[in-house]
Amino acid sequence: MALSLACVLNDGSQVREFGGPGFTRVVYCNEPRRMHKTKPAYRYPNNYITTRKYNFATFLPKAIFEQFRRVANLYFLLAAALSLTYWAPFSPESVVAPLVLVVGISMLKEGVEDWHRFMQDLNVNSRTVKVHEGDGTFIYKTWKMVKVGDVVKVEKNEYFPSDLLFISSSYEDGICYVDTMNLDGETHLKVKRCLEATLALDDDVEFSKFNATVHCEDPNPNLYSFVGNFEFEGMSYPLGPAQVLLRDSKLRNTEYVYGVVIFSGVDTKVVQNSTSSPSKRSRVERKMDKIIYILFSLLVLQAMLINKDIEMYDDEVTCKSVEARTSNLNEELGQVEIILSDKTGTLTCNQMEFRKCSIAGISYGAGDINEVDLAVSEQISPDLERYYCYSCALGSDVVKDFNFYDDRISNKMWTRSSNLSDVVMFFKVMALCHTGIAVENDGKGQLKYEAESPEEVAFLIAAQEFGFTFFRRTQSLLLLKEFDTSSLVEVESRLAENGKHYKQATTAHLSDYAEDGLRTLVFGYRKLEQEEYESWSEIFTKAKTTMRPEREELLESASEMIEKELILLGAVAIEDKLQKGVPECIDKLAQAGLKIWLLTGDKKETAINIGFACSLLKHDMKQFHLCLGKEGKRRIQEWITDMKEDILLQIKTAYQFIHEESKRNVPFALIIDGEALEHALRSDVKEHFLRLAADCASVICCRVSPKQKALVTRSVKEYTGGTILAIGDGANDVGMIQEADIGVGISGMEGMQAVMASDFSLPQFRYLERLLLVHGQWCYKRISKMILYFIYKNVAFGLTLFYVEICTSFSGGVIYNDWYMTLFNVALTSLPVISLGVLEQDVSSSVCQQFPALYQQGQQNIYFSWWRIVGWIMNGVFASLTIFTININAFASSAFRDKGNVADIAILGAITYTCVIWTVNCQIALIINHFTWIHHFFIWGSIAFWYIFLYVYGEIPPAHSKGGFHLLKEALISAPTFWLVTLLVLIISLLPYFLHVAIQRLFIPMDNHVLQEILKHGKKDNITDNLMWLREQDHSRNKIHIGFSARVDAKIRQVKAQLLRKNIPFL
Repeated sequence: MALSLACVLNDGSQVREFGGPGFTRVVYCNEPRRMHKTKPAYRYPNNYITTRKYNFATFLPKAIFEQFRRVANLYFLLAAALSLTYWAPFSPESVVAPLVLVVGISMLKEGVEDWHRFMQDLNVNSRTVKVHEGDGTFIYKTWKMVKVGDVVKVEKNEYFPSDLLFISSSYEDGICYVDTMNLDGETHLKVKRCLEATLALDDDVEFSKFNATVHCEDPNPNLYSFVGNFEFEGMSYPLGPAQVLLRDSKLRNTEYVYGVVIFSGVDTKVVQNSTSSPSKRSRVERKMDKIIYILFSLLVLQAMLINKDIEMYDDEVTCKSVEARTSNLNEELGQVEIILSDKTGTLTCNQMEFRKCSIAGISYGAGDINEVDLAVSEQISPDLERYYCYSCALGSDVVKDFNFYDDRISNKMWTRSSNLSDVVMFFKVMALCHTGIAVENDGKGQLKYEAESPEEVAFLIAAQEFGFTFFRRTQSLLLLKEFDTSSLVEVESRLAENGKHYKQATTAHLSDYAEDGLRTLVFGYRKLEQEEYESWSEIFTKAKTTMRPEREELLESASEMIEKELILLGAVAIEDKLQKGVPECIDKLAQAGLKIWLLTGDKKETAINIGFACSLLKHDMKQFHLCLGKEGKRRIQEWITDMKEDILLQIKTAYQFIHEESKRNVPFALIIDGEALEHALRSDVKEHFLRLAADCASVICCRVSPKQKALVTRSVKEYTGGTILAIGDGANDVGMIQEADIGVGISGMEGMQAVMASDFSLPQFRYLERLLLVHGQWCYKRISKMILYFIYKNVAFGLTLFYVEICTSFSGGVIYNDWYMTLFNVALTSLPVISLGVLEQDVSSSVCQQFPALYQQGQQNIYFSWWRIVGWIMNGVFASLTIFTININAFASSAFRDKGNVADIAILGAITYTCVIWTVNCQIALIINHFTWIHHFFIWGSIAFWYIFLYVYGEIPPAHSKGGFHLLKEALISAPTFWLVTLLVLIISLLPYFLHVAIQRLFIPMDNHVLQEILKHGKKDNITDNLMWLREQDHSRNKIHIGFSARVDAKIRQVKAQLLRKNIPFL
């Protein structure tokens, strides 16, 4: 409950109580420079915001710190420092140059990514708005120049530059319509109302003498609450959320509004809900710090390939594509275990369709055939569709947001209903209980509607289709075509005794609608006498102006006085349309082994309906609901301990039930609201809650604030230790996105707050399937193979140096030329690694999506386990021993040149180095599954380049080439033993890996190995009919409890049971 700034004394007068904790802000309206600039206590931050990690002063120190907190770079820095000493065996240039190159490229990459953030910030801060300069004159200023206390004029389709106190608008009754897409993902308009005291301030000149003072709460992240007082012309008026226009909201359907800046810059609520841009490092990167940092160039190339994927371009709705904004997290995409998702604007497109209704205990409406039912009918028998699928005979004229047909009430057939009075009252209530406005549609005489919620728009369209057309509203009146005007009283379904006639039938209909994933709303009414309404209105107004802590209790008490003895009319069912491909995407992600949590600010019923719609819930799932009882809600301030114990008891009871039912493989779902979540995330309860959530197939958190979203993300990440991905589209998702290991923002039609804070941006949720199952899987395997190969080739190369030191009693002699050392990682082995890290595919993108279970290899970290790391180290050790032993025995004591001369150190070094180059490059050829001409060019070109370099280097005068002078031309190329030893070393060095691969594929193949063999040896034209192919597909669907496939399977079991009870045969 929010604290207040005023109290009501026993005699009803108001006395301001100001200055307590959380309520110290004073805003002098229209006096920003005289009051807020001269008084230090009232100086507030400017309106400049930033999402950057660095600025010009901090870039070098912070970027250098980021680079050298990595153990690998510290190691190479130490090596570079030692190379400057007199006992170093290598020249400083050969050690310092690669370090400077790698660190420089890494810092450049960080700088470029942060520059993009800076340009986005610059674009936002450079937007302009009209600001009052005095004497009724408004001039344009950039957003960053706006100050607290400024009076600003925002015009139609412009964004609000900061949090404003709404003063007046172009409407005479002081309302305006606001699009909050950037904040909460909602696309439908919110209605804001100014105070009646400021209605007259509706022109520029009216502000020449305007002065007022605002006492309000301190900056906080609560988007949906505001408490304050407005002192104007000797009177004090209470302020609430309806008088506040939040930054990054857009003014719609209103020509202009005037407002006073009350919060600016970092104090605005949208920024309060965000956190500073974190520095994120992948698990693989943390695990293997000792690698050469050519990795970063590969990550950039991978990010470019992801950005250019034409399959992830949305050409239907947003005309946007995927964007990898943080390139060093690519491989993390292949190891995600839990997805935390927002609902509105992320899973749903915020478009509602009127589908069904229940009037006087009778259900009406069919709508489209349910996709789950259709899939069930196809799998059981098409002839059985009549038992559980409705057919729909819609006419050719399809009305947007109205997917309804029933010949009993459509086309004005409701006029013949036997319960006509109930039907008429039902449609009246539907046409009158809303916040919408009617707007002319493209000058064609047809009305379209705008309202705070999309459900209300669907109600208005439905009422219009049934013959009840709402066409105008004022501050106190709603006008309905062909019906008398009536006052609006908002009510809940608290029923009178004689209003429960249809309760049982309506309850059953509500259950059926909810199981279909439809949002439901119950309609009821109560007729009031004028005296009763006026008496209640006085009590309600007094409660609204009360500014003590018990204000909320007084409002609830006043509401209970009027919301009783209601007459039940029926209920409606609205479909919250999911974005295209959402159920299919969730189904694939579930088959890939990912758990999906839904975090939404919506009420529990709405969240559950969406859970069914997108197949996070199904009818055979046992649901655990964690919530505070009504008694607890009244006593929450006094008995927090009791509430905590209550939640803990619910958690333990649910966990005990799961433990008892564990052998039956029953799926469980956990549903928790924001109040209960607040207690569940306390330190002594959190572990119990997270343990329960981890055992549930689906988790839905409803009525959660942006801060709670971020806290849930952090808690899940710490508890599970797995890779967490958060996805959302609004400013209320920024904290969650930044807390997650991977943050994904939905770019959508409008709104960039989530995108600006994200690591990856997507045009729609459905593209998350390809981002994870294709690019995530590829990137994880590419990076893992690349790092393991790095280990292998550097062990194979480096240990030959160590063996020479042993043989020479650590005399300090070096077998390789300095240029050999420099070229090894820079030129002779780097390009094949790039081709591996950018272009490698174990299976094609289509196979990745057909077999989501392949993704679990990344979750299990199969390709980068410690066993693999040790195995590749041992492979490198074996290769180095083979290279050194054969070369030493072949050339150390036997004649190599004419006249019986043995090979000197230069010849032995060149031959050994040649064996290393052949071995490591042929090894990478065995690793690669997907060959292109680029792979061949880089691998065999690198080997050829070694011989070219050796020849060119040998042509340099001896003073510079030293022992390499004419080495290839005179000593090596004509020696048969040189070629024979190279071939022998190559065969023996690669033999262990070849045997390992052969044995694994024959006796213990992994899923991708089986698919590779099917694709290689199966018939290309009917590969999908292959029995093994079908078996592998079924394997991908095993043991999943959420998703479209699991929901269809559950429905099939239910339908078969129903048919058996009716003795109806089925296939």
